[in-house]
Amino acid sequence: MRALPLLLMAGLVLGGCAHGGERLDRVAITETAERDPWEKTNRRIFRVSTQIDRYALSPVTNVYRTVIPAEPRRAIGNGYDWIQEPINLGNGLAQGKVKSAFRAFDRILINGFLGLGVADHASDMGLLEQEHDFGQTMAVWGVPSGPFVMLPFLGPSTARDAVGFFVDVVFDPFNPIQNRILSQEEQFIQIGVRVLDVRSSLRDQGEQLLQGAADPYATTRAAWLQLRRYQIFDGNLPDADDEADIPPPPGGPVDQPEPSGAAPSPSPSPAADAATAPSTLEVPGQAPGRSPG
Repeated sequence: MRALPLLLMAGLVLGGCAHGGERLDRVAITETAERDPWEKTNRRIFRVSTQIDRYALSPVTNVYRTVIPAEPRRAIGNGYDWIQEPINLGNGLAQGKVKSAFRAFDRILINGFLGLGVADHASDMGLLEQEHDFGQTMAVWGVPSGPFVMLPFLGPSTARDAVGFFVDVVFDPFNPIQNRILSQEEQFIQIGVRVLDVRSSLRDQGEQLLQGAADPYATTRAAWLQLRRYQIFDGNLPDADDEADIPPPPGGPVDQPEPSGAAPSPSPSPAADAATAPSTLEVPGQAPGRSPG
């Protein structure tokens, strides 16, 4: 943990020198990731993860949702979001996004003291969570994405974002606290609850994305790469046309064909397009925590 302050200090220096625009666009999602040179192995991992989810994780999740009411489940999700805020804070600083880092600090205090870690009063005040991870930080620093990779049980990622995910895990400031106050058995229970919480959220987010897909793997890959680029740019894509490539939020309205002779509907405004852009994407087989990277 002594390395964390040094990492943040170096990040502030590098973040201050980082540039967005074309430079970030070149490294955010590279052509190597689009080509998917490891596709054969990735598809095998995807099949195994999907089968485990279908026959093991999904049935247990059904029991979890039946036994635990919606309000306690929401409190559990808020708790995991709260302990994620230090990672958002550290990576916000490392990317030179001081305002965003202070947003994470405010959420830590407000939800910690007023919400006891399980109520999201900060969002009620308009202080919505702004997620930052070390994969995004490395992109801001100029590290290319590398190939697309399907991590076992963790879901879609890239070589860069996979490294970033594990860096976030290693430097998570809550790990030493958990190691001190929780026994090994209690830590396993905590991980299990986290897995169920994430899998349960799929029912309300993006599970239907793969339903009826001719090639679920290709659909997952394309949607995740588009979403990841959107996340790296914090939603501020360099080309306005790129926003049309982002899949609509799960459960959102589906455009219906105009009846014959009907006048065409007016095109939505750019502000409306931005409001419908997704912030998260979960797929079957993905493990606890946010998407790697």
